[in-house]
Amino acid sequence: MIEPTFMQEWESQYRECNWAVATGNESGLLALRFSLDTGLASMRDFGQRDPDISHSLRVRGPNELLIFLEWPEVGLPIFTCGSLAPGTRLHGEATYVRIPGPRMHVDPRYEYVDREAPTLPASEWLMDLIHANSSGHTTASVIEFRTFPNTALRVLLSFARRGDRWFCDFYESSGNAKVRGTLSYRSGDKVVSIAIRGGAFLDGNNRSRLYQGIETGHGSILLNLTSEQYNKLIAA
Repeated sequence: MIEPTFMQEWESQYRECNWAVATGNESGLLALRFSLDTGLASMRDFGQRDPDISHSLRVRGPNELLIFLEWPEVGLPIFTCGSLAPGTRLHGEATYVRIPGPRMHVDPRYEYVDREAPTLPASEWLMDLIHANSSGHTTASVIEFRTFPNTALRVLLSFARRGDRWFCDFYESSGNAKVRGTLSYRSGDKVVSIAIRGGAFLDGNNRSRLYQGIETGHGSILLNLTSEQYNKLIAA
């Protein structure tokens, strides 16, 4: 948490500096960065799903809004910047985020929306979203899909290799909630088979990204399931 007393001491001691905060476990902060060009819809969606987020400490910068939240005790699966939604990035471990200083010579347009606002805990919804968009210790890219006729539901498959097994989690397409418990397999070929049988649109680009995920040991892909496939999935 950024304490006002510390900030006042820093302002007095380092008046000629431009400032940034290192997000992560040491500072006890994570940050969400919303682009005011491409992230306005995402910012509204986050506010509707997590109303308390607008009461946490915020910094307005040139063409962006930063929201600071408490670093969770369990840590985060994303250790650097990661995309959570269009125009929205998570700043996790070992990244730097600009904050207002007493004399910001390079770019003076950073300002607190409410300097006295607290840094609130990350909500369960946000933590679920972060986990849905990550695998291992880096950002998992969600592979684009094409809608098919007679498709009942779109499900996000997130996969990761741990040891000699592959663990697969299945979420709503928005990434907000699991639709069943974790399944594990002994082969990455099984993950590819699930993607193909699950109606994932695998053009040349998406196929390359899927196999790259298998090679690196983590990734995500959106499935297009029929009603029968979905019922079998949640009953498995």
